[in-house]
Amino acid sequence: MKQPRKVHSYETMTSWKKQRNIFLAVTILPGLLLYTIFRFLPAFIGLAISAFDWKGVSLNMTFVKLANYKKLLHDEVFFKSFCNHMYFFVFNTIIVFTLAIALAVILTNNRIRERDFYRIMLFFPTVVPAVIINVVWMSVFNPNNGLLNALLALFGIEGKNWLGDAAYVKNSILFVMVWKSLGFYMVLFMAAVLNVPTSLFEAARIDGCNEFVQTMKITIPLIWEQIRTSLIFFVVTSCGVGFNIVFMMTKGGPNLASEIMTTYMYRLSFGGQSKFGYASAVAMAILVITTAITLILMRITKRESYEM
Repeated sequence: MKQPRKVHSYETMTSWKKQRNIFLAVTILPGLLLYTIFRFLPAFIGLAISAFDWKGVSLNMTFVKLANYKKLLHDEVFFKSFCNHMYFFVFNTIIVFTLAIALAVILTNNRIRERDFYRIMLFFPTVVPAVIINVVWMSVFNPNNGLLNALLALFGIEGKNWLGDAAYVKNSILFVMVWKSLGFYMVLFMAAVLNVPTSLFEAARIDGCNEFVQTMKITIPLIWEQIRTSLIFFVVTSCGVGFNIVFMMTKGGPNLASEIMTTYMYRLSFGGQSKFGYASAVAMAILVITTAITLILMRITKRESYEM
């Protein structure tokens, strides 16, 4: 009687790796192709356009080499928009991540009965369309009949022109940015905190550690990788969020007080100036700055991970 042929482990492993590679190719390549078409290809096209003086309405393009980038270095409006952009980015990042971590720790405490209500309330702005958010907050900040000035009047405080005064516009927009983003990162950190073993907190309480010490010594180190990943994601997506809010609420005004790099780029291209070549140079500057910030943050936030 013929014995069945034994398949060597090497042949089995080779066959399994081949099947895995085919599966990965079939599932990844379509998405990678779409990502290349709609992400990488426009970036390269934008880089090419930045070397031309182009109105965007015809094929009449003048090759100017690096003239757009040289102009960028002496553009006072661009540097104003860059400073505003960094102002929103730095303070938005600090406030959002500080509050998100603090709220995640507080709302994962079983002693708070209404924690589910607070979770939903804080997460709700994340799922609301940006247009609705901007319309609501523009009505709240309205200097004539807005809710905020009406509340201040109850306490005898004079109302302000929150979006029309250069002294208040940036902080008003910053508040909306924080309100919009906070709930999303709070939920991410809550999921991470819930995965931390409760035995570690119980041991810390026995040793006499209060809630703040537990958060600094146990919670944050153990969820650091989630914080780091969220921070990188926040940097990459913050430009889009900032553009939506600033453009709809103030369009960069008053007198460029809230102008950021993305709204400046839009104004150069679609705002009536039709300087698509120069706008592409601004877009490339945004790409370089965002990439540099991302790489720096990845470097300075890298630390040894802890096993739970």
